[in-house]
Amino acid sequence: MPESFLASAPNWIQALGAVCIVGLTSLTLIVLKKYAADTERIAEASVTQIENSHMPFLAVVMRENTIHSSGGWGIENQGFGPAMNSFFSAPPVGRSIHTVAQGTIIPVHYDVDDAFRAKQPVVLEYESLSGLKYRTTVTLPDGVMQTHFEKLHRHAEK
Repeated sequence: MPESFLASAPNWIQALGAVCIVGLTSLTLIVLKKYAADTERIAEASVTQIENSHMPFLAVVMRENTIHSSGGWGIENQGFGPAMNSFFSAPPVGRSIHTVAQGTIIPVHYDVDDAFRAKQPVVLEYESLSGLKYRTTVTLPDGVMQTHFEKLHRHAEK
């Protein structure tokens, strides 16, 4: 009997080695799957960080009277990148406006003033260089300006 056990020992050792290899391979696959998921999250966070660092933000501002401007309401890009394909809506007026560079103010005094007097919102829709769409909605209820900013969606991929 002991001789038969010793004779089959190489088979048992080979079987035990195969089980260990299967176990280690399974553990390796689990670790690789977690690593791939972490890598994907890091990549998405990097893209978001880059987009946020170049994100435009159009705001309605009251300009002061200066030598160079007559003051009044304006649209200012207070973000970090240009606002492209911009649309300005202050009921009953709505129109496209050119690309608004960072720090640029576009005078729109009468349109904004008329909308606020009629208790209508001023809506600004625009895109970033990366194609993300944004909307800024400005209201003036009870004489207090309220600004609501939304990140909408990306253009449909071609």
